[in-house]
Amino acid sequence: MQVQFEEFTNEIDDLINFLTSDTWEFHGTPNPNPDRIRVSYENQYYSSDDAKTFWVVSDSDAKVGMIRVYDLEDGNPLFDIRVSSKYKGMGVGTNTVKWLVDYIFTNYPDKERVEATTRQDNYAMRCVFHKCGFVKEAHYRRGWECSDGTIYDAIGYGITKEDWQKGQTTPVNWNDFKF
Repeated sequence: MQVQFEEFTNEIDDLINFLTSDTWEFHGTPNPNPDRIRVSYENQYYSSDDAKTFWVVSDSDAKVGMIRVYDLEDGNPLFDIRVSSKYKGMGVGTNTVKWLVDYIFTNYPDKERVEATTRQDNYAMRCVFHKCGFVKEAHYRRGWECSDGTIYDAIGYGITKEDWQKGQTTPVNWNDFKF
């Protein structure tokens, strides 16, 4: 599915409606509270110099997802992507992550890498990372605790500007030190 991207401005009601209209199975809080979303919005969680949020919009102008990138002012940017359940499996995630990497490396020339973390059992997202040139860089055992107390392994991925520019992936040297 072809998608376009629109920067989030002040559509707090649309944001609350979007985030509460689905269950986000692979997020720490699968069913966010509207009041908590509003407080986060008021604290510039979604839009500031350090964070930007974009709507993922279909050809028919439907908001099919959103992506929030943060740590834009310091450190390596990270992101949170959400695709509505009814649009999963249509390439929305892959198109969105590719777009975001291009956006970051084009608009933030000081950034050398983009990072992301997901749960070990989120196979769809792990496939998206692979398709978008990300490399598995970390495996955090029992590193992702959900609001219900369930604990999963967390997997860290990254893409470097150099790999993005060359259209390649450079594997991690897991055996750089002999014990």
